[in-house]
Amino acid sequence: MALKTEHLKEAKSALKSMSTRREKTLTRADFVTGLIKDIHAKMTAGFSLEEICEELNKTLPEDEQLNMNTFKTYVRRARTQAGIAPTRAWTRRTGPPEPKIQTTPNKGRTKGQKEDPASDFRDQGGDL
Repeated sequence: MALKTEHLKEAKSALKSMSTRREKTLTRADFVTGLIKDIHAKMTAGFSLEEICEELNKTLPEDEQLNMNTFKTYVRRARTQAGIAPTRAWTRRTGPPEPKIQTTPNKGRTKGQKEDPASDFRDQGGDL
C-alpha cells in the first residue's frame, strides 16, 4: 500500500487536533514560577513569605493548597531560574559573625626556671 497525499492531510489534521484537545496541567512549582516576579515585588515591599503563601492559598482549591516549606523551596528554585537575588539572607543570623579568637605567641616573656623535681614533697615519700 502506497501512501497518498490525502493520508498526509489526515495525519496533519490529526496532529493539529491533538494539540487542541489536551491542555497542559499546571504544577504547583510552575504556578510559583509564573508568579515569581510578583512574589519578589511583594517581598521587597515588606511582606513575609508566610503572608504571601496564605494569600495565595486563598485563591487555590482546598486540595491544591501550598505547604509553607514547599513554597519556600519553590520560591528559591524559581528565583535562581529567573536570576533574581534574594531580598534577605535565609540564615537565622541577625548580627555580624563572631570574630575568631586569635592567640598571640608569648612576646617578651622569659621562661620561668623549672623547679628541681627533688624539691617536690610529693616525690620525696617522707613525712610532711
